[in-house]
Amino acid sequence: MVSELPETTYAVLGPVDKLPGSSGYELVAAADGSFAHFWPISQTLLYKELNRLAELGWVVASRVERARSPTKSANRSTPSGREALAGWLATTSQHTESFRSSFLLRFFLAHLMSARHLHALLGDYRRSLVERRDDLTAIVAGLEKASTPMARMGRLSALHGLRTVEARLQWISEVESALGPG
Repeated sequence: MVSELPETTYAVLGPVDKLPGSSGYELVAAADGSFAHFWPISQTLLYKELNRLAELGWVVASRVERARSPTKSANRSTPSGREALAGWLATTSQHTESFRSSFLLRFFLAHLMSARHLHALLGDYRRSLVERRDDLTAIVAGLEKASTPMARMGRLSALHGLRTVEARLQWISEVESALGPG
């Protein structure tokens, strides 16, 4: 069954296992603050995958009554869910990495742009990368003294993102140098 399911199924199962008792809302927030840098997932898709995981028997949800807040659905992975996650982790990825980039699509077609618009496009991209670099730097620094394997892997994953962003910023400098003044 592992090969039949989308990787997003496991992208949701993993955090359920890491954060037992979390609601869908809490899982979305956790994803946004961690792996969304390399595997973005919408709230709608996360809930769809939680339903699939429940149907597979890999996740169970229990209702938690709270005094001052609405009832919460607390999700936990089951033994068969942990077994499925371990099985998936033991397989090698069959796909080469790819991603969609609105910026790169525009840049690829930039021969139709004025020099001013091209430099504005690069400037906007640089600003977004600097913001992402700052976010990732904070994550890496926050996990610097991580002692658990989970936190250590989080730090090293964020470090990958940081190095990738730094390489993209260097690329922008090279492109601006090659293009000359705009």
